[in-house]
Amino acid sequence: MAKRLNVFVTEEYETGGEQKTSYHQVGTMFAHDKGEGFNLQIIDGVSVSGRLVAFPPKPKDDSQ
Repeated sequence: MAKRLNVFVTEEYETGGEQKTSYHQVGTMFAHDKGEGFNLQIIDGVSVSGRLVAFPPKPKDDSQ
């Protein structure tokens, strides 16, 4: 597993007759330092409900 995962809440919506999903980052997930499990850090001031998903961070584009 990656050392860090970005955590997003998802929202389903329809546009032009097509079903889509938007992702809003709400926190970060780290492997627990005791071996099994995870620590989930929610961004301050964010209230979440619904389905959460976690993805590895995207590489930064240093060309900009």
